[in-house]
Amino acid sequence: MGTVPEAWVGIRFGMCSQFLVFDLDTMEYLVVSVPPHQESPEQVSLAAIRAVARQDVSAVITGHIKDICRQTLLDLGIDVIEGVEGMTVLEAVEHYKATGLPTPESRKGLPIRVAVVSTGEGLEAPVELRFGICSSFVVVDPATMAWEAIQVEPDGPAEKVNMNGVRAVVRSGAGVVITPQIDSECCVALQALAVTAYLAPEGITVREAVERYARGELEESLVTPFENPPTT
Repeated sequence: MGTVPEAWVGIRFGMCSQFLVFDLDTMEYLVVSVPPHQESPEQVSLAAIRAVARQDVSAVITGHIKDICRQTLLDLGIDVIEGVEGMTVLEAVEHYKATGLPTPESRKGLPIRVAVVSTGEGLEAPVELRFGICSSFVVVDPATMAWEAIQVEPDGPAEKVNMNGVRAVVRSGAGVVITPQIDSECCVALQALAVTAYLAPEGITVREAVERYARGELEESLVTPFENPPTT
């Protein structure tokens, strides 16, 4: 879900915009970008499989993966470690080196806090306004649905307002942002700080946005530092 080892492990293989590929002997890594523009989910999954296979990896660590993708990777001789949640990439790799992450319990870390863009407070507040011009977030623990409201200083030029939003999210401890819209500069800034942006329909509640995220139903904002696509 980011381009640094401190980023969270992605929740859904096939919809990520990049992989971090590690050499377990040296712990050196490289970032492999996945083309973000595809016509269907099947093509996105195929692009992810190709990106992994080209790196000659021996294992893939992920949150969730479709059966057909898992079987394709296994057929290619690539082991699949799924169900990893609440761990950074570095934590997951270190646990994999030490234990192989053999059981479902060993693959669970701390819950990822989610910052949802909203002008209200609480789980029933609506998701509205694009990231960057918002004045507040509702930060939620998906495991317990406990929440807190975070205010953002909205004054100043657009660049300052955008950075105020990025700083507010990072200081809240959130690893995920849910918003109806986000521009590429904010998306790249968040990603560099190991925070991933997901897009949700405007008008749904904070509760529904978090539940959709937990079910893997939200689309990741596929902006990467390797490309400069139009603003989403």
